[in-house]
Amino acid sequence: MSTPLHDDTLRGQVAIVTGAGRGLGRGGAVGLARRGATVIAVALEADELARTALLAPNGRIVEVALDLGESGAVDGLVDRVLADHGHVDVLINTAAMLPFETFQDTTPELWHRVLQVNLHACYQLAWRLYPAMVERGAGVISSVSSGAGVRPFILETAYVAGKYALEGLMKSLALEALPHGVAVTLTTPGAPSKPTGMTDAEFQALGDDARARYADELDVAEGFAWIAGQVDVALNGRRLDLHGLGALVRARGWGLTTHEALQRVERSS
Repeated sequence: MSTPLHDDTLRGQVAIVTGAGRGLGRGGAVGLARRGATVIAVALEADELARTALLAPNGRIVEVALDLGESGAVDGLVDRVLADHGHVDVLINTAAMLPFETFQDTTPELWHRVLQVNLHACYQLAWRLYPAMVERGAGVISSVSSGAGVRPFILETAYVAGKYALEGLMKSLALEALPHGVAVTLTTPGAPSKPTGMTDAEFQALGDDARARYADELDVAEGFAWIAGQVDVALNGRRLDLHGLGALVRARGWGLTTHEALQRVERSS
C-alpha cells in the first residue's frame, strides 16, 4: 500500500463515524483523522476502538463504545457530542448488522434490531444533525450501502430491506439538501471487505490465504476523507466505490475533481 495521505483540510471540524471499530468504519475514522478532523469514533467494542485510535494521529480519535441498537443511544450520543464539541460537520454511517437467517427465522426481535442499527440509527443521526448543517450552509452526510441495497440476496432479508431503504432515504435527503450546501452521498465497498460481523480477533484467527481475500480496511481511508472534504453538491445522491475512490485519491491527490470521481468510481450496482 502507498504512503497514506495527510493534510489539515478538516482541522477544526468534528465528525461522527459509526462502526469505527473495524472494517470500513475504521478506515473512515482513520482517514478523517489524518486530514485533521476530531473524529467521534462509535462502535460496540471498546478494544476495537482502541485499535482504531492507535492507527490514527494522536489525539484525533474520541472513542465512544455504544450499542446503536439500544433505545435512546443515538440521542444520548448526539447530546454528548454537542455538549463537548458544540457542532458536528461530518456524519459517516458505516455501522451495520448482517445476520444470515432464513426469512422464517428472522424473528420480529431480530428484524427490529437489524433495522435499528442499519437504518433507523442513520436516520436519527441525520435528523438530529442536518438542521444545523442547513443553518451553516455546509456539512457532509454519507452512508455506506452495499450490493444488498440494489439487489436481493437469500438469507439476508432484514439486511437487504434496510439497505434498500437506506438508499431511498439518502437519495431523497440529497435532493432536499441541494439548495442548502449540504453534501449527501452513498458509498459501496467496491472490493471484498471483511464481513460486517467479523471481529478483529476472528479475522486474525483466519489463515493467511483467507485473510488475503479481503481488501485492507485502510484502503478506503482517503476515499472517506476526500468525501468529508467536499462541498460540491454535484455529489448529492451519488453512490461511490470506496476502494476505487481511495485508490484514485492516492493517485491524483486531494485535488481530485468531483467530475473525475463521478466519471471513474460512481456505481449503480
